[in-house]
Amino acid sequence: MTATAVRPNWHDLPVPTREAVVSLAGADVTAAESQGGGYTPGLATRLHLADGSRLFVKGIECGHPLSGTYRAEAELTAALPNAAPTPGLRWTVHTGGWIVLAMDDIPGTTPDLAPGSPDLPAVVTAVTALGATLTPSPVPDAPTVADALGPVLQGWTRLADDTDADELDLDPWAAAHLGKLAGVERGWLDHAAGTTLVHGDLRADNLIVRAEDGTVAVVDWSYPHQGAAWIDAAALVPHLILAGHTPDAAEKVVADIPAWRAAPAEALDAFAVACTGYWTRSARLAPPPGVPYLRGFQARAAAAGLAWTRHRTGWT
Repeated sequence: MTATAVRPNWHDLPVPTREAVVSLAGADVTAAESQGGGYTPGLATRLHLADGSRLFVKGIECGHPLSGTYRAEAELTAALPNAAPTPGLRWTVHTGGWIVLAMDDIPGTTPDLAPGSPDLPAVVTAVTALGATLTPSPVPDAPTVADALGPVLQGWTRLADDTDADELDLDPWAAAHLGKLAGVERGWLDHAAGTTLVHGDLRADNLIVRAEDGTVAVVDWSYPHQGAAWIDAAALVPHLILAGHTPDAAEKVVADIPAWRAAPAEALDAFAVACTGYWTRSARLAPPPGVPYLRGFQARAAAAGLAWTRHRTGWT
């Protein structure tokens, strides 16, 4: 996979932090492989240890604005049941001005989400397993989807409020329907309540196809919420479109996921609109420090989301 993140390497960590990791690992580090996927500026490294074992470590400086998500991920990952398709947390380090999480390393590759890929059934199985193993939520005090995402997924409304539609350089179809898109984008919140722990960011680089058996693990629990299980299934659809599926074909990939089948059509319609509005507006913002590729990804996601939105709404 082409690198999408600018990350520190293992040797960029302060010596006390590295020493603490080695002490808890119980063996010296013989090799460190930085992982380039994702869109955050933190450490993401596979460590090879002198005793032949491996660890995956991720971390960030304690003063970084995203450090709270690492602390939350450590607490959440420790609470995930063994049956969930997720890696286990070994331990957490708070030393040298850094927080570092050590997790089970999963040998494998990022799944291919393209049409005809042999990885697709395993991805669907993993998403189905999330709903089955994380209901009820093992973290009952996780923020609700409505509280966490409701204020964020209002891109069309904010675009409409920012300036006139003809000054936004929007896709012509989106510009013609801007008022309707803004009016619909919060409708999914009426169907968002639930007792499932939702990953909230399912895409290819947060999934690993295990080399040993071809099953899929779900990683990077940075933004989990409690809500309706259909949200994770729906969130995968635009990434399938990005990988080359038509909107109709992408929905057929997830059609056997029980939570998707149970979702009201109007919820899926509004969720497609809301995600697309978020990406459309976000792609127009300046890139955050240390994350130079994020806005380009969001522009591509917005195009995929727009195709999905047009498919769902049927508006001409």
